[in-house]
Parts: sequence; structure tokens; C-alpha cells
Amino acid sequence: MPEQIDYAFLSALEGGSLTTGYVPAANVSKSGVTIATGFDLGQRSESDLKNLGISTGLITKLKPYLGTKGADAKKLIEKTPLTITAAEAESIDKATKASHIASVKLKYDSATAAKKNFIDLPAEAQTVIASVSFQYGVNLDAAAPKFWKAATEQDWTEAVKLLKNFGDVYPTRRGKEAALLEKVK
Repeated sequence: MPEQIDYAFLSALEGGSLTTGYVPAANVSKSGVTIATGFDLGQRSESDLKNLGISTGLITKLKPYLGTKGADAKKLIEKTPLTITAAEAESIDKATKASHIASVKLKYDSATAAKKNFIDLPAEAQTVIASVSFQYGVNLDAAAPKFWKAATEQDWTEAVKLLKNFGDVYPTRRGKEAALLEKVK
């Protein structure tokens, strides 16, 4: 059974697949120049892009933005704007979704508290875990340990509470995730 992640929900949270680079919350986050559907170049290296199967031409275009974060990324994008084609954005989205979700599934399934495998979770839970991991990385056990504990214990009531009081600079996004997860019975 394939995963049941609602990619349209995730894309809407990320602002859709964008062809112009931007830095989300540049003054308060560790984000870098972001392109396509939330693809943060600040968290990436050239070898990452090669491993994802990104074309050499696109890697060359993205290379100046790799590893640069926060205010430095904002200065860079203002000085040297990044634009990619819709086809390039789609190729990034396809490559990153498959790789990222495979890592999330593996991490979830190997968590000692997991009662069910990721693939067996309700679609809403899969989607919310994917959403948080797209923003905080696959190591949610370190990046968001309380949320990860609730998710791997499948304590959706606790996970909803945590999302509503996450304490980050994305309360609107966390609220939408909480509302989606509240649908799990």
C-alpha cells in the first residue's frame, strides 16, 4: 500500500511550487533560499542534489545558494535573484518528495514506540508528520522531540495539543496541521 500523504495540502502550506527563490522568515529562521515546493537550498549540498538525481545544469544554477542560511541567504537572494522554470521546479519536487518520505518512513518505522508502520497510519497523520518533517527535517526525534514522541505513540490528541502550542514562528501552519490531525478518530 502506498503512502496516503495529501501533497496538495503540503503544497498549499509551502505556498505552492515556486519558480522564484525566497527566504522564509529570514530574520528568525535557519532557512536558506527556498525554491519549488519548500526546497530549502540552505540545508543542501552539491552532493545532496547529485544523490537526488537533479540535472547537472540545474545543480549549476542552484550551487551559489547551497548552505547559505538566514540573513546571509536573504542578502544573497536580494543581490542575485534565483529563477527556475516550472519544469525545473517539478523535477525538484519529484526528486525530493520520494527521497524525503522514504527517510521519514524508515525513521518512523524504526522508532521503538511505533505501534504501526508509517504506511498504516491514517492519511491525516501521514500528512502532518510529513509536513512537520519537511520543515524541521527527518530527525524529528531531535528537532521536535515531544511531537515525535506523540506521533510515534500515535497519541493524536497529544500531537494536536503540541501543534497548537508548538512555539515556533509558523503558528498558522501548525494550526492547519492540528486541524487536519483532529480528523483522526
